[in-house]
Amino acid sequence: RREARAVAERSEAVRRMAADAEANAQKATESAEAARTQAERAWDQVKLARGQLEEARQEHRASTHAEQWEWAYAVTMTARELVDSCNELIRISTDTRMAPQHRLSADRHYHQASQRWQETLVKAVARTEPDLEMQQQLITFATVHQRLHGHLGVLLRAIETGTLADGDGLADRVHGLRQELGSAHRQLQRTVSAND
Repeated sequence: RREARAVAERSEAVRRMAADAEANAQKATESAEAARTQAERAWDQVKLARGQLEEARQEHRASTHAEQWEWAYAVTMTARELVDSCNELIRISTDTRMAPQHRLSADRHYHQASQRWQETLVKAVARTEPDLEMQQQLITFATVHQRLHGHLGVLLRAIETGTLADGDGLADRVHGLRQELGSAHRQLQRTVSAND
């Protein structure tokens, strides 16, 4: 009887251990299933984050491109205004029938356009990264403008003091530089259009 009780107790202990093992196996299966579900959710989150990152990159590229285009447009428009005001100043200054106040008004407008051009150029270069060809066109335009600006100052001083002689080469140089500035502006516009 004792042996039978010992065998029954052992048998009960084995049964309990088997039940515990089965319960542990069930918990392990449930934990594995929960881990797999969490891994799938995490992978879905990674894919979603990757998609959002790519979308943000595309928006940034589009925004950067739009900003570069806007600045390029602003530069060409202020350059056009500068060319026009320069042409008007030369036309008014070389016309002997124009009153001095017209010349002063045209000179003031030219200086304002020149200031706007310089400010726009500085801001555009600081906020964008123009490519090498665009940089070259900007430098060319600015160089021609500076040469013309110097000649215009001399021409206006000669007109004001009455020392501009007939057949003076200064007026011809100013007209040549005016045409060169117009050509540099057209090339600048072509470069901006080609980069669009």
